[in-house]
Amino acid sequence: MFIGRKRELELLESAYRSDKFEMVVVYGRRRVGKTALLNKFISDKPHAALLTAQQTVAQENLERLSDAVAAMDRNGEASRAVAPTSDLTYRTFSAALSHAFESASVERHVLVIDEYPYLAESEPGISSLLQTLIDQHKTDSRLMLVLCGSSMGFMEHQVLGEKSPLYGRRTAQIKLQPFDVFEAAQMLGDPDPQKAVELYGIVGGVPLYLEQLDASKSVEWNIANRVLKTGAFLIAEPENFMMQELRAPARYNAVLTSIARGRVRPQEIADAIGVSAGLVQQYLARLEELSIVKRITPATSKKRRQVRYVICDNLFRFHHTFAIKYSTPIEAGMSDAVARRIVREELSTYLGATFEDVCRQWVLRKAASGELDMLPQTAGTWWGTNPIERHEEEIDLVVQDVDGSLLVGECKWNTTPVDASVIGVLRRRASLLQDGASARLALFSKSGFDDECQVKARDQAVLLKDLGGLFS
Repeated sequence: MFIGRKRELELLESAYRSDKFEMVVVYGRRRVGKTALLNKFISDKPHAALLTAQQTVAQENLERLSDAVAAMDRNGEASRAVAPTSDLTYRTFSAALSHAFESASVERHVLVIDEYPYLAESEPGISSLLQTLIDQHKTDSRLMLVLCGSSMGFMEHQVLGEKSPLYGRRTAQIKLQPFDVFEAAQMLGDPDPQKAVELYGIVGGVPLYLEQLDASKSVEWNIANRVLKTGAFLIAEPENFMMQELRAPARYNAVLTSIARGRVRPQEIADAIGVSAGLVQQYLARLEELSIVKRITPATSKKRRQVRYVICDNLFRFHHTFAIKYSTPIEAGMSDAVARRIVREELSTYLGATFEDVCRQWVLRKAASGELDMLPQTAGTWWGTNPIERHEEEIDLVVQDVDGSLLVGECKWNTTPVDASVIGVLRRRASLLQDGASARLALFSKSGFDDECQVKARDQAVLLKDLGGLFS
């Protein structure tokens, strides 16, 4: 069953319906579901083919491109498959691609080149060739060309960047993101909300990672057997991913472990791993490009030097929080015991940050659907010094509307209902923000709210949402 991606499919369909030349660029980190999206898109198109380029020599990719062009020409057949379909192999990439453009002069054709960076690696002049063909045929061809890739740096710099031969030729682009918690829950078969948040907090929203889980089993079982068990796909994935993407992953892994242990500023990380702050900044920039870490500053703050880094991929965060810490017993075959300890003693604290992210996602979803009357300009967290009490304060959720108004929230992943005192604390903290005194308040709770809190919230128009309400 295909899950989510409604906006992305609508963008692709809109480009298809234009019936003129289109070049759509689709990119995103590995495992995020780009190929599944594009296969879904072309599944009902009569003249469409998807070529998956290989990390091989140019001649083999030319043969595959020839098969794809032949498949695209066929009308109404199963043209998505690009296994060899004819004895024709074009002599050059120019000949194959020229035919693709020319054959689309009467009817709409779709050619998807997946893993485009591999094609460009085997045939370095391919981008310049496409530039020439696009400029020649953009007014008379109805070809919809889709270039897709997992190498984020290549796609952003060598396809979309100003120095690329293809710069200015793309007509649309999609940076595919992992699922949010609500799409992840749907993919997991809609387990109860607590389990959905817990499993999302462990592996995040990458579809391939979610496929490894069994939501019919307990969270503890999934941690023991699917996430931390020696030989399981998910315990090896962070290391394998880094080896695929980076030349020297050891220091990047040290950076991630340092962040997982609470060292979130560049200088703190540099001190922890024994390298210069400048070098750490380079590592962080590369990890941010790979969508593994995220640079954050306090929402609404103008002090852009207040920087923190967080691990934004939940599988990597879980791995560097627990798999590294318990590596010896895990390697000794004790993943059951490790999972039991994590669930009983550490998971609840770990999931606090996950729940804050879930609440932000809910606010943005409700704003997008019109159920919350706001147009969010920024959505994040806030931290800063209380000038009266002279200590640092934090606010879990700050959403600023384009008109400057604020929604300020507290997110409680506790086993007991939230009491009324939290409203007063949140109001005091909100007053530390510019225009925060008039901010709308919101409380989010895993375990609901006591009676006094509910009464006070009604009197003061405070939005209350428990876990069930977030998923209803």
